[in-house]
Amino acid sequence: MSVSPRWLASLTLILVLSGFSFFSFGQFPTEKFVISDIIFKGNKKTKDHIIQRELTFRKGDTLVMEELIDALEKSTENLQRLPLFHFVKTQVDDTLSNEGVTVTIDVSERWYTWLWPIFEISDRNFNAWLENGDLTRLSYGLFLQQENFRGRLEKLHIRAKMGYQQQISLFYEAPYLNRSKTLGAGLQISAARERETGYITESDKLVYYRADNFLRRTNEIAVFARYRPQIHISHTLKLQLTQYNFSDTLINLNPDYSGIATKKTNIPVVGYLMKADFRDRRGYPLKGWYADAEIDGFGLTQKAEYNFASLRASARVHIPLTSRWNTAFGVATKLSTSGLKPWFLNQALGYKRDYVRGYEYNVIDGDHFWLVKTNVRYAIVPENILKVNRIKAGQFNTIPYAFYLGLFADAGQVWPGQENTSNSLPGKILAGTGIGLDFVTYYDKVLRAEFSMNSEGKAGFFLHFMAAI
Repeated sequence: MSVSPRWLASLTLILVLSGFSFFSFGQFPTEKFVISDIIFKGNKKTKDHIIQRELTFRKGDTLVMEELIDALEKSTENLQRLPLFHFVKTQVDDTLSNEGVTVTIDVSERWYTWLWPIFEISDRNFNAWLENGDLTRLSYGLFLQQENFRGRLEKLHIRAKMGYQQQISLFYEAPYLNRSKTLGAGLQISAARERETGYITESDKLVYYRADNFLRRTNEIAVFARYRPQIHISHTLKLQLTQYNFSDTLINLNPDYSGIATKKTNIPVVGYLMKADFRDRRGYPLKGWYADAEIDGFGLTQKAEYNFASLRASARVHIPLTSRWNTAFGVATKLSTSGLKPWFLNQALGYKRDYVRGYEYNVIDGDHFWLVKTNVRYAIVPENILKVNRIKAGQFNTIPYAFYLGLFADAGQVWPGQENTSNSLPGKILAGTGIGLDFVTYYDKVLRAEFSMNSEGKAGFFLHFMAAI
């Protein structure tokens, strides 16, 4: 029985995709495969065209073996970055004829609609709240989250929060408005009022004031348009208008809080954001790189009370060293122009992702900062899957999990805009190092437990709920 080169090349492709490579690519480097059909499976809600948008190949393409394998690997990573699927599998079936091969994309969909109870602390992060542990500073409410509205990757978020801090907000994003799926748009509307707010930084910590009446009221509307000509790169233009109402108490506590004499102000913002995302996944990347740059102009009219601009840029690189060892590097910086700035918009290190580990209790205000983060991690439990047969819903009964033990070292510095003699950290080079254990599971959930020591000689144990880099 004779075996055709095409049949053997096709068998090689199938074996390689299955993880069993008995043949070398070099045997059939020029063997071409025509993609005769693409079949989508498992997407009970997600539309086919949403999946097709992330693929690097199309029906009718002709690829040599190595190109086809590379296209399938990259397409799988593109789909895994979407907040839509737990798992993505690809399969190639050879028809053993001149008609080509059929590619099957089999996805495991997540649960898309959530109604979360809100129990929210008023501090910048969990560790800052844990330092005081005041349960009276808790807000409560409901958060409706729909990540795949109408099966078109549309996002719909509705939040209603009462209690200590109050807020109601609506967020909607349609990622694809045109036939080529390069243009998207969104809208955000919110109203909030706060009985307590951080009003000044003293001794390198955010100082809060609590009142029976509301100290600050905020009404905001924002619209944005997104252009995504390629799979990995997007450009977003934002127009935002925020109205602030400050109480007399807040202005008396810190006149620089608003920097103006009136209790009411409107701040228009024009912003541009560029993102490049070449990571293998969203929640806890192990390979690839990410970069973004955002510039925001505040005021920018002759009658505006504030006129300044800020630029924030960041980059992260994830490098697999072996099957279990991984290293990651992250850098971030912020630059601001001169001009009148309200105190609450002049934030630097200590907020969101921008902090040096070991300084979780501190905030450092200023016009400019730089930040460097490094990690070396070892997978003590590589990504594994727990199957819970008692749970019938496919969105919940297959649970991925992994544990990583890591060493880290961070450094950063802030250039202060306004001098405050009670703060010692602005202008200093800050450094922190330590050891941590990361737990990663489905729905992009990460729990990090870290022990760190900073350059002030202070040590602590900290919890975080997102990847460090």
